[in-house]
Amino acid sequence: MNFEQIKSVLNDKKYRFVFLISLVSFSTIVIYFTNLELNLNNFGKLAYFQFTTDIIIAFSFAIFLALFLHNYSLTKKLQHKRGFVGGILGTLFFGCAACSITLAGYLGIAGFISFFPFYGLELKLLALGILILSISKLSKTKC
Repeated sequence: MNFEQIKSVLNDKKYRFVFLISLVSFSTIVIYFTNLELNLNNFGKLAYFQFTTDIIIAFSFAIFLALFLHNYSLTKKLQHKRGFVGGILGTLFFGCAACSITLAGYLGIAGFISFFPFYGLELKLLALGILILSISKLSKTKC
């Protein structure tokens, strides 16, 4: 992962604005729809880890979006359409607890999440890993 590239992209006003807007938007959705007290009653201390994972995913997605738009502006073509759509869907399904159950319910797979021992935390960690891998690949784009 090229942290200098990420830092230089986020130093640009336009991409810093994209980063901040997406971070605030996604974090607000996560915070608004997460009932931490209910989750503590259901999951115990695991609820704190799930909430922290949601916030880390929001932060990672904001970086991903800024880097993706930077890469798009450099090449002027959408090379990785599937990666972008997959990143957004993966973040919505496994990053936001409210979104994941709602969207999974529409697809008929909401019960699938309850089969996991940590109630979908495994999928969130997988989505976070894929998001970090995407950030790593996007950060290697040369200016």
